[in-house]
Amino acid sequence: MADREEGLSDGSDIEGDYEEQEENIADVEREIIRGDVDDWIHNIFQEDSNDEADFLGFQSEWTSENFHPRIGNVFRKIGGATVEHPEEASAGQYFELFWTNELLDRLVQETNNYAQQEREKTPPPPFAPKWTPVDKSDIKAFLALCFAMGILRLPDKADYWRQNKWMFVTNFNRVMSRDRFFLIWRYLHVQNNEIQPDTPDKLWKIRYLLDFLNKKFEEMYVPYGNATVDESMIKFKGRLSFRQYLPAKPVKWGVKVWALAESDTGYLSKFQVYTGKENNQEKGLTHRVVMDLCHHYFGSNLCVYMDNFYTSPELLNDLHIRGIMACGTVRVNRKGLPKHLLPSKVGLQKHEFKVAQKDNLTYCVWQDTKPVTVLSNFHDPTHRGQVSRRAAENRVVQVPLMLADYQKNMKGVDLCDQMVGYYQLNYRSKKWWRRIFFYLMMASAHNAYIVAKDIHTHAARERWPGFQDFIEELVEDLIGDTRARREPPKVDCGGRATAHDIVKMFPKNKVCRECSLSGPQGQRKGVTKFGCQQCGVPVHLECSSKHIMRMLNK
Repeated sequence: MADREEGLSDGSDIEGDYEEQEENIADVEREIIRGDVDDWIHNIFQEDSNDEADFLGFQSEWTSENFHPRIGNVFRKIGGATVEHPEEASAGQYFELFWTNELLDRLVQETNNYAQQEREKTPPPPFAPKWTPVDKSDIKAFLALCFAMGILRLPDKADYWRQNKWMFVTNFNRVMSRDRFFLIWRYLHVQNNEIQPDTPDKLWKIRYLLDFLNKKFEEMYVPYGNATVDESMIKFKGRLSFRQYLPAKPVKWGVKVWALAESDTGYLSKFQVYTGKENNQEKGLTHRVVMDLCHHYFGSNLCVYMDNFYTSPELLNDLHIRGIMACGTVRVNRKGLPKHLLPSKVGLQKHEFKVAQKDNLTYCVWQDTKPVTVLSNFHDPTHRGQVSRRAAENRVVQVPLMLADYQKNMKGVDLCDQMVGYYQLNYRSKKWWRRIFFYLMMASAHNAYIVAKDIHTHAARERWPGFQDFIEELVEDLIGDTRARREPPKVDCGGRATAHDIVKMFPKNKVCRECSLSGPQGQRKGVTKFGCQQCGVPVHLECSSKHIMRMLNK
C-alpha cells in the first residue's frame, strides 16, 4: 500500500513552468508559419501511434478464439503463522494469542463497571446472591465453563449444577458456584454504557471486541494463497433492527457476518457484521464488502473465490488492479458479460462448455444439470481441470481450470461455520451481542487450533487429533487453580454408610432431604441448616434417625 502511495502525484506537477509552456507554443506556431505543417502533423500522429502501442492487449469485445496466454501469478506473502511457540505449548497459550491480557482486563473492568451501575440503579433484594467484583481468573473460568457447555450440552444452564440426579452430575460446582456464574453471565460487558459513541453505531456495545479480534486475526496468520469470501449467519431470533433472513442457509434467522476465510483450513482472517443498508456506497454493497475484506492483502496476488452474489466484471477488474486474483460464479444478468455466450443463447449438451476472453477477464459457461457461469480475472482460458460428478457412478469430467479451482476452494467460510457450530454455546438470551460474543470466542479457539497445527504439525496432531480435544485442554488451562469459594458437599452416597452424624454445616438454609421424600406432593419442603457429615445431605435434626436408617439400608 505504501509503495502505491509513493507513486501517486500530489498535484504539484499540474501547474508547471508557464514560461517553458509559452516557448513550446511559440515554436509550434513558428513551424506552422514556416510551412512545416505536414511534418508537424506527422509527428503528432507518430506520438499517438506510440501511445496506442502502450495499450495493446486491451480488448473492447469478448473473443472466443485466439486467446492471449496468461502468466501464472505467485502469492507474494509467506503463508502460515506469524508467531512461534515451543512444541510443548498448551492450548491455553495458543488461545492467549487472540484473547490477550489486554482483552481480559477490558472484560474485567467493564463487567465490574456495569455491575456497579446496575446495582446502584436497581438495588437487589436482601435475599439475592451476593456480588463480589470479578478478576481475571474469574473471567477465564467463566469462559472455560462456556466452552465446556458447548461440548457437554444440557437443556438448561442450571442443569450443570444439579447434583440430585446422577445423569446431571458434573464438576462445574467445584470450579464456580451456580449463583456466581449466573451473576457474571448477567453483568458480562465489553463497553461502558455511559460512554456513547460520537457517531451512530449499531454495534457500539461490542465494537471494541470486533476491532480487537479483526486485528489479531490478521496479525497471527497469513493464508497460503487461497481464500473464500462468503456470508456467515449467527443464530438469533429476537428483536433486532439488522436481523436477517436467509432461506438458503442452515441458520435462516440471525445476524449476518461477511467473512474472509482460508480455503483449506477455514481460518477466519477478516469479518464484518452487517447492520443494514448504507447510503454512501458508490459501486454497491457487495463491491464495498469485498474491497474491505481484501484490503489487507492488496498487492499480494491472493486468490479469492466468491459466489454469484458478489461476482461482477467491474469488481474483478478493480480487484485485479489492486493485486487480488478473483474467481467466482456470476449471474447472467450482470453487465459486461458476453451476450452470445449466455446460457439462453448457447445450446450445450451436458458437460459441454464455452470459453471467452476479454482483457484480464475469462468467462466460461458449462452445462451441468443446470448451466453454470464462472468469471475469473487470472485464469488462462486454455487450461483444463477435472471435477467429479455424483451420478449413477462417480464420473470425472473435464472442465475449464477456473471451474475446477472454484469447486475446490469455495469452502473456506463453510468450513469455519462447520467447526464453530459443532461446539458453540447455544442458549437463548435477550441481549443480541452475546451471540456475537460467543461466536467470536469459538472462532478464536478454532483459529488458535489452526495456528497450533501450522507451527508444530505432527506434535499438534498427536496431542489434539480433533478440535474437541483442543477445546477440552483449553478448558482445563483457563480454569487453572480457580475453585469455588466454598467446597460443595459430596452427594455420592453409594455403598454402605459407616457413620452418619448430623451437624450444622450450611451457612444458608437448605431443603431437607427426608421432608422432600416423605412430604405430600405440592407441600412446601422443610428447610434446614443441618446436614449429614458423612454424605453432606441436608437433614432436619428430627429426621436424622430416618436418614441414618435409610443410608444404612442401602
